[in-house]
Amino acid sequence: MTSNVVIVSGGQVEGLAELVGQSQQGKKVIGVDRGALCLIDAGLDCHVAIGDFDSISSKELEKINDCVETVIILPAEKDMTDTEAALDYVVKYYPDAQIKMVGLLGGRLDHLMSNLWIAYHPSYQQLLAQITIVDSRNSLSYYRPGRYHILKEKDKKYLSLVGMTAVKQLVIKDAKYPLTGHDFSFPIALVSNEFLGEQMTFSFEEGLIALIQSND
Repeated sequence: MTSNVVIVSGGQVEGLAELVGQSQQGKKVIGVDRGALCLIDAGLDCHVAIGDFDSISSKELEKINDCVETVIILPAEKDMTDTEAALDYVVKYYPDAQIKMVGLLGGRLDHLMSNLWIAYHPSYQQLLAQITIVDSRNSLSYYRPGRYHILKEKDKKYLSLVGMTAVKQLVIKDAKYPLTGHDFSFPIALVSNEFLGEQMTFSFEEGLIALIQSND
């Protein structure tokens, strides 16, 4: 049974091996377009490759076909991004897995916005609580209304809560800048907060929040 999926998108990623982690039973690694080639070149597992592969040469694509068990080649002109196609694959085959997405936060600004906007995509609502988007300095997870206890990541300093929508009754505890039952009528970014200890708590009653832990 697959309990963890790692999706690697785009080109070179700082600290790729550490972000992807060690090979282990129950983990599938999906390379998106050039991300598949980066995994292979780094000597890492790549179980599935998905993309139109228009950014790589025919020789590089041949290398991917030789090294990857499942290769899905998409048309260059399509109504979804390659990353969305990878998420569709996860919805179909691994709907209960925890999903780490690597390589989504750099590069083109339109790609960045498209990647963060998966939070609004109807097809991925069932996966949203299972997704963490990471790079070497940031981790981002989405939260629906509720109460959450968040552990501080050892290599991160800052804590930010970004309202992806209007938010009602937001409470922040055990952080440098606490908040008690505040409403925000528009999406707002509460950035550069910090943990007081190794854990903080937040809760809210309506809306959608992206929680980011980061470092300089």
